[in-house]
Amino acid sequence: MTRQARFSKAQRRMGEQRETAAAPDDPRTELVTRVFVRFQRSLLRYLRDLLARREDAEDVAQETYVRLVRAGSVGQSEMHVRASMFRAATNLAYDRFRQRRAHGRQDDAELAELPDETPQAERIVALQQAVAIVERTLLALPPRCRQVFLLRTSHEQSYEAIAERLGISKRTVEREMQAALDACQRELRGGELP
Repeated sequence: MTRQARFSKAQRRMGEQRETAAAPDDPRTELVTRVFVRFQRSLLRYLRDLLARREDAEDVAQETYVRLVRAGSVGQSEMHVRASMFRAATNLAYDRFRQRRAHGRQDDAELAELPDETPQAERIVALQQAVAIVERTLLALPPRCRQVFLLRTSHEQSYEAIAERLGISKRTVEREMQAALDACQRELRGGELP
C-alpha cells in the first residue's frame, strides 16, 4: 500500500470517527472537528515522528479526536483546541510507547522459550569446508576463467561489462563462467563427474 493510500485510509477512518463521536450540530463538536481537520496533517506528521509505526500514529490521532470531542470545548478558541489536541496526542503517544515497551518485554520472554535454531556444529564445519574447496578450485582455474568468475560474483558485473573490460566476446565470458561453475560443482561433489 502506498504512502498516499495509507494516509487516505487514515483520513477516512478519522472521518468515520468524527461522524460517530457526537451529534454533528453540537457547537463543541463543530469546533473540534474544524480544528482537527485543519491541523490533521501536521498532527499525523508530529505523531509519526514520535512513534515508530505509522499505524500507531494514525490510531493515536483518532483517539485524540474522540477524546477532544468527549471533553468538549464550549467558549474556547481554535488556538486553545489546537494546543489541547497536540497535548492530548503527545500524552496518548507516550502511553502507546509505554504499552509497546511493556509488551516488548513480554514478547522477549516468550522468545526466550522458543527452541534455539542456531546452526549445529556439523553444519558450520561443512560450510567452512565447502568454502575452502571453492577457494582451492578457483585458485586452480586459469587466470582469465578465475577473473571472469570473480568479476561476475564478487563485483556483480554483467557479462557485457566483463567482455568489454577483458577485451573478449560475451560468448567467451559465458563459457569461462560456465567452466568455473562446473569446476566448483565437481569439486564440491567430491571430484565426481556430473
